[in-house]
Amino acid sequence: MTLSRPTVPVLGTFVKSLSQLPRFYSAPGTLSIPPAKEKYVPTSGTYPKGFRASGIVVGVKPGNTTKPDLAFLSSDVPCAAAAVFTKNKFQAAPVVFSRDLLKRKGGRGIQSVIINSGCANAVTGRGGLEDAEKMAIATNGCVGSEDATLVMSTGVIGQRYGGGNLSLWDMIC
Repeated sequence: MTLSRPTVPVLGTFVKSLSQLPRFYSAPGTLSIPPAKEKYVPTSGTYPKGFRASGIVVGVKPGNTTKPDLAFLSSDVPCAAAAVFTKNKFQAAPVVFSRDLLKRKGGRGIQSVIINSGCANAVTGRGGLEDAEKMAIATNGCVGSEDATLVMSTGVIGQRYGGGNLSLWDMIC
């Protein structure tokens, strides 16, 4: 399956700005940390050298306008990666895509992970696999690598991003 590389205006800006962001907890829209979560929020420290992480609100679920639902982790250089995947008979498209990518690359040359919360992209057939690949291609364009992004999703089962009418990539751009 070959897909053309989309342009990446919003996600590209997001990725480029990661180096300028401080490390902080992704609080709800109020930007206050719930008291029950305060003990998990580091008060000092840095990310491992050469790695960046962040999250934004893209509205994976149409009603979400306040909670970050797209996370991005990236290494400055391609690195080794490993993962454990479900053995469930019904594996979501991101599981199939990421497992195949790691196998094809022998666990080497992975540079980023893109994760959405709100749509599991599970039980979605060929369209779901295409959506997972589009997410990877878009993220690869942001980090300047090819075939170097793992995709993960959690959320509603049986629906494609945007209900099949709008891919997660279209939401980002």
